[in-house]
Parts: sequence; C-alpha cells; structure tokens
Amino acid sequence: MRLLITSDIHGDRDALEAVIKKHPDIDTHLNAGDLSLEKQVLEQYHLIAVKGNNDFLLDLPLFRVLQFETLRVFLTHGHLEHVKMSLDRLRLKASIHQANLVIFGHTHKPYLTQENGIIFLNPGALGDHRHSYAVYDHGEVTFHNVYEP
Repeated sequence: MRLLITSDIHGDRDALEAVIKKHPDIDTHLNAGDLSLEKQVLEQYHLIAVKGNNDFLLDLPLFRVLQFETLRVFLTHGHLEHVKMSLDRLRLKASIHQANLVIFGHTHKPYLTQENGIIFLNPGALGDHRHSYAVYDHGEVTFHNVYEP
C-alpha cells in the first residue's frame, strides 16, 4: 500500500498538482486538512480529506478511520486534539480506534515517531515555505519537498 500524505495545503493548488504529478503510482491520497480549496478539487484529485481549522466552507468530517488491508489509519487535522501542545489526545484516539497509523497536520512541521506499534505521522505543510509531504510505502515513511528532486 502506497499512500501520498499531505496536509495544510492552504490553497496552494500548484503545489498540490506538482505533488500528484511526481507520484502517479500512489494507491491513495490522504490529506490532514487545511486545504482551503474547493470541494471540486478534492473530487478531481480523489483526495480523502478531513476538515481543518481553516476549511470553513468545506463539508468534511473532522476525522476518519480508514482500513487498508491490515493498516488502520486515524486521520485528523489535529487542532481539536491540541497537537501543538501534546500528542496525548492523539494517543488516546489511536487506542480507541485501534489505529496503527495516525496522520495529523496543523503544526506545519514534519514529524514521525512510533510508540507501542503505532506510527504517528505529520507530513508537514504543502502550502508553506517547506512544501513538505510524506509517502507511506508498505510501512516505510519518507518525507519530500515538492520542489526538490
């Protein structure tokens, strides 16, 4: 399973399109919110997304629990879990939903750790100066910058 993971696009459609062109072999594209794009764009690029604190006009769920074979993903933006202060609420939700991959955004900082068999992953922000995102490929996570080779 190859997952393209983005967050915090903040309306930067050019960066989104560049990422998608760089990874035509991705199975699924997950986004952790703050898209600031029209719903038609999500549908056009088949994004599975959640609502971030800046997605005022998008009717999206605040979190999703997704199952891909043996991979159970908890996807959220992170503002409601106060991820800028602590990951405690994410740990609790991962446990409640029996997730083995937790994807969040909001901080704009790439982050990866594994605790008790659960991967906690923040791809960073596609729509800021880092232009960062992540790829999950059969248990391996790599971080990328959309404008670097």
